This record gives sequence, structure tokens and C-alpha cells, in this order.
Amino acid sequence: MLSENNRARVYWDILVFVCIFWASLESPLRVVLSYDQNIILVGIYFFVDSIFALDILWNCFTPEYKEGKWIFARAQVLRDYFKTWFLVDLIAALPLEYITFKLFGIQQSTHPYLYLLLGITRVLKIFRISDIMHRINLAFQPTPGVLRLFLFSFWATLIAHWCAVGWLFVDNLADYQTGTEDYIKALYWTVTTIATVGYGDITPANNVQRIYTIFVMILGAGVYATVIGNIASILGNLDIAKAAQLKKMAQVDSFLKARGVTSELRRKVRDYYMFIIDRGWGEDEGHLLNDLPISLRRDVKIRLHRGLLEKVPFLKDADPALVTNLIFSLRPTIYLKGDVIFKKGDMGDSLYILSEGSVDIINDDGVVFLTLLEGQFFGELALIKEEPRTATIRTNSICEIYTLSKTDFNRSLELFPEFRLAIERSVSNIKKQS
Repeated sequence: MLSENNRARVYWDILVFVCIFWASLESPLRVVLSYDQNIILVGIYFFVDSIFALDILWNCFTPEYKEGKWIFARAQVLRDYFKTWFLVDLIAALPLEYITFKLFGIQQSTHPYLYLLLGITRVLKIFRISDIMHRINLAFQPTPGVLRLFLFSFWATLIAHWCAVGWLFVDNLADYQTGTEDYIKALYWTVTTIATVGYGDITPANNVQRIYTIFVMILGAGVYATVIGNIASILGNLDIAKAAQLKKMAQVDSFLKARGVTSELRRKVRDYYMFIIDRGWGEDEGHLLNDLPISLRRDVKIRLHRGLLEKVPFLKDADPALVTNLIFSLRPTIYLKGDVIFKKGDMGDSLYILSEGSVDIINDDGVVFLTLLEGQFFGELALIKEEPRTATIRTNSICEIYTLSKTDFNRSLELFPEFRLAIERSVSNIKKQS
């Protein structure tokens, strides 16, 4: 059995999807349009039939995703496949037109509706679209709204095409075969009817057409309601987190304005929200990931905070146990430009690791004597000596800073010698600079 991560299967599904789409368009169209079955079309027919036939083999030798897990046992995969989709796939793969021509010598020009019936068997493959899109979704994990928009476009195109072909069937034409211009008119009528526009320039002329028009109008009413609901839902869900944060920002700004808060302070609030929105933050990470098993949560957290791990020198090649301990203990905090993180004389309760931005260390005279950049940490001296802060720290840009509580700091010192060594080295450097 192939691996569930084998991309060849996904690309094969995309190829099958394209063949299904082509067969769904061409199979009914061949009867109402007067085009010759030349060598190119015959070649395409055999290519599509070959792809559908090979797809049967793919389904026999690839794992099946069922009830939230992958099934690799070939016997079970084959048993499930033969009980469900094998017959549909087999009928869709058989070149029935070619078989009919070779066995009975029947030409499409003399029996078009028979060839429609024989060719329409390829369209049975359309029932596999759900499984194909599910596998593509598992492989690429697109935004849900994008996938829904794609599927909606797919089905809308097919429905409009099929209704246009149906209109040509019930039209009063001298011949069952028509030209491209007639199809375009039928497609135009279909789109205007389904979209509930109905300009009235093409109207039914007999009872058969009127009955068919009633059916399409009822279908159009359902499609119209579905379009409005789905498009609104798709656009609203393209970025749920960002939409929620923007709504919250507007609510907070309206509240502050109503309470007479100064425009300068409101601007700082908006700057904060725009900063976290642009970076995709603002969600409670712990709450979102709380349902994950501890091992998976660790991997996700390490991936989420890989930027911090790459910037802090002593964490780059650190013991995985130390990295795990810090990742679960550190708390990210956003500071705006000009914020004072702590003042001289404050009691030390946290270690700070600078992930983004820069901060200034200020002496008693208000003079900046040192600037810390990304990857550096500060606040450890007060924790080690258990003394008040010896300097004031102020941001000079918007900063993302991770804080480690005093309790977690002391536990990490006890458990991980390399962490203690990094802190001692930092304290020594501070003393030299003093």
C-alpha cells in the first residue's frame, strides 16, 4: 500500500477531477452540437477512459481514509471498495461507444441518443467528487471558504451547462443537432433564468418548453438562495480570526469614544489591535490547543514559537526538555512603543525574553546606556539576587516579549544546568558593563 502522505495520489486525484469535469461537459454536449468525432476527440475519449480504468487500480493499492483514520490493510480496502464504488468506477471506465461501434457497427450520426446514453456513463464518476475533494483537502488544507467557493463554481458551471443542453433538447429545432450559436443562446437563457434575471428575449414556445422552464425557474430560486447564503458565508469565513478581531477593535474604540477617552490613547489601542491582527495573533493559544494531546501540543507550540527559538542563542541547540519546559511556561506579551516594562526599584517577578523589537535600559538620569535587541533577555538580575530592579526598561518600538514567572524561572534553574549557565553568563556581563 502507498503511504498516506504520498503526493502522487493527490496529483492523480486532481487529474481524475479534470477528466470528470471534461466528461460531464462533453458527454451530453456531443449530441446537441454538430462536431465531427475526429482523431483528437477519439484520443481524448480513450485517454479519459484509461484514466478512469487506472483509477480503479489506484483505489485498490492506496490506503482508505475512513472514520477519522487511515486503513492500510489491503484486504479491508479491497473489500470496502468492491462493496461501494467499484461497480460505478467500472461502468464509467468502459468505452461503451467504441464497443458498440465495433460489435454492431452503430454510428453516432444515426443514433445520437444511444451514444448520449453510452457516453453519459462517464458522468457517473461525478459521484466520486466528494471523496476526491476530501483527499485533496487533507493533503493541502486550504482555507475552508476557498474550497467551498471552488466547489460551488464547479457545480454551478455543470448545472448551467446541463440546463442549457436540456433546453436545446426541448427546443423546436429542425434537427436534433445544432450549432455553437444555438448552444450559446441556450446557455444565456439558462443563466438569466437561474439567476432570476429573465430578460424575456428568449421565451418558451410550447408546453414542453414551458414545463421545462418551470423546472429551471424552481431550480433557479433554490440556486439564488444558495448563492446568497454561501457567498456571504464564504466571505465571512475566509479569515474568521481577523474578522473577529476587527469587530472587537471597533467595539472597543466605540466604547472608549463614548467614555471620552482621548484620541491619542484610542490611537494606541487601535495600533495594538492592528499589530496583533497583522500577525494573526489575538487568540488564546492555551484555550485553542487545550484539547490536543501533550505530545502534539508540544510540537505545535514549538512550531508556533520557532521564531523565538531561532533568535535566542542558548535555545538554538538546547536540550529538548529545556525547550519544552520553556515553551509551556513562557507567556507572550505585546508592548507598544514608549511603554515602560518595569522601573528601577520595582520588585522582580519575571524574566523577559525579547522576541521582536528593541528596548532601552535607562539609568537614574534618564539616559539610555544600553539597547537590547531581538533574542536577548533581561530582568534576571533581580530574580537571582532577589533585589529590586536596578534600572528602568522602556520600549523604543512595538515589541513582542515573552515572560517567564519567578516560579518557573527558579524551577528551570534547578532542572537545567545549561539554562543556569546562560543566566550566570548574562549576570556576569551585566556586572562588567556596570
